[in-house]
Amino acid sequence: MSELSKEIVGQKLPPFKFDVERGKVAEFCTAIGETNPVYTNIEEAKKAGYDDTPIPLTFQTTFTFWGYTEFWNDLGKMGIDIQKLLHMKEEYTYHKPIYPGTTVTCSLEVTDVKTGKMNMVTFGGSFSDKDGNPFITSQMAIVIRPD
Repeated sequence: MSELSKEIVGQKLPPFKFDVERGKVAEFCTAIGETNPVYTNIEEAKKAGYDDTPIPLTFQTTFTFWGYTEFWNDLGKMGIDIQKLLHMKEEYTYHKPIYPGTTVTCSLEVTDVKTGKMNMVTFGGSFSDKDGNPFITSQMAIVIRPD
């Protein structure tokens, strides 16, 4: 596997689309133990001021894993040893709700690389509507542990 280089800063991963399905949102809520009915019951969501059931606050993490099937291969091509990868942090800025039936355009870019005893890579993400207006922007950092 190639060595991690700071030259990958600015590298954009291929954009991809993700279709938000109501059933997948419900499965996700079950998996994480989310019981707030605003995420699964349209009437409760409307009482809370939403147009429909919004996605739970961490559901967008699935966009990359379910919608971008080459993610792990592309990380390897950048010199990131996925066998030594640790998720360090994830930060989200929410701009507007995402509802079932929405197609989200997703883009990820390497925004920082720190090398040393442990290497760290930070990705910026944008999850947008068909017109390019963001629903959510994100920062995700990973650490690659040493041998």
